[in-house]
Amino acid sequence: MTGTPDAFAGNLDYWEKAAAIHGTTDTDLHYHVDVVVDGGSLMTGLEERAIALATGADLDDPLSGVRDLDVLYLQSHLGADGVVMARAGARVTCADFSATALRRVRELAERVGVPVETVETDARALPESLHGRFDIVYVTVGAICWIDDLDLWMRQVALALRPGGHLVMAELHPLYQMVESRAPELVVDFPYGGGAGLTFTGTGTYADPGAELESTTTSYAHSVADIVNGAVRAGMRIDLLDEHTAIEINPRGDDVLQRGEDGLYRLLLGRGTKAGDDPQPLPVFLTLITTKA
Repeated sequence: MTGTPDAFAGNLDYWEKAAAIHGTTDTDLHYHVDVVVDGGSLMTGLEERAIALATGADLDDPLSGVRDLDVLYLQSHLGADGVVMARAGARVTCADFSATALRRVRELAERVGVPVETVETDARALPESLHGRFDIVYVTVGAICWIDDLDLWMRQVALALRPGGHLVMAELHPLYQMVESRAPELVVDFPYGGGAGLTFTGTGTYADPGAELESTTTSYAHSVADIVNGAVRAGMRIDLLDEHTAIEINPRGDDVLQRGEDGLYRLLLGRGTKAGDDPQPLPVFLTLITTKA
């Protein structure tokens, strides 16, 4: 899913290793797959809200709108959200470039007792078997930063959708992605948009920072304008763009976000308008809903 062969290989190696580890340790921050097996969900309220808004479902029962719809979960990783939507009555296909991740999807779907199709593919080059099949393409948290050519990726989304179908994206905000660290000093070292890339060598993963996993990965910067204009150029109408300053999870597992008394995480920089004030939160998450013309 990345520009050069070396970058693609490095990212695939990381995701193969991460897929083997995630959801298997007591220290995992996100992938509590037993919650899904027991009838629960790992989706945040913002993700469920996005699905409800795209399908016209009641916000009190947000996944009811996917019943009898064809859903492509693009860059699905372990596919927990796809399995939850399948349990809600959707016909779900999980697409990812990691064979290990897709094996984990099938294992989880079998444990839950729902059918889920899996397709191993580069998200920038979806096979014809996926073209024109879906009412919803669902994309969430930390997907597009792995894509070097966002316009090409958006065209793949449009190809996968039926006319009138929706892209439902719940993603990290590009401003949040710029911040490497907040303390002991503020470090902003990731570009804002334009597809610029940054290569990083390190250990662990966002879900399990202490995991014994070494990797060299390349991520790509896409601004809000890049995302919106890419969707428009791919022939999709923008129905909704929301920016959120609070989220229920800490996506990266570091201390850049601070957890408030309400349990929500925020990006707080500075000292507030006067002594004793809290700083104003910056956007950490965005919701995009589009319709294929």
